[in-house]
Amino acid sequence: MISPATLNDFDAIAELNVAAYREFAVYMSPDSWRGMETNLRAVATRAQSTRFLVMREQGAIVGSVGYCPAGKGNPEIFPPDWAGMLLLAVAPAHRGRGIARELASACIHCAQDDSAEVLGLFTSEVMRPAQQLYESQGFDRESELPMRLGLRYWRYRLQLTGPKSLVREQPNTLV
Repeated sequence: MISPATLNDFDAIAELNVAAYREFAVYMSPDSWRGMETNLRAVATRAQSTRFLVMREQGAIVGSVGYCPAGKGNPEIFPPDWAGMLLLAVAPAHRGRGIARELASACIHCAQDDSAEVLGLFTSEVMRPAQQLYESQGFDRESELPMRLGLRYWRYRLQLTGPKSLVREQPNTLV
């Protein structure tokens, strides 16, 4: 079951982020990985504009994601009228069970509840399973972003309202 994160969860989310993204370090220079690791650990700072959601199993956080309401996301990446999803992370030992899909669906529902017209996210060239997940949920690769940490990144968008709405019905798993 997905629930809102608490202040007491931030350190565990930071550790989960690093564990989940560590596999990508081999594609980066040591300096770039250190920069990414710093970003992955900045949960408390991000929580000023981001709502973190977590999935727990036997009390331990096994997945998390950040949701930014429209106007709260990084303005270098997201237009001000887009809601954003970031830092989707699943513990490596818990992958392949649909946790990432449920967390992404929860962000879609948050954006719908906020009456956002678009939900955006960004992902890198090495995160192919993530790209496949997002595309299966109706996100479209919208544009290429400037390189970050030595990797190519793309911005994805999911149109939530209007005639081009691509939202696929998902069960609401947010509590």
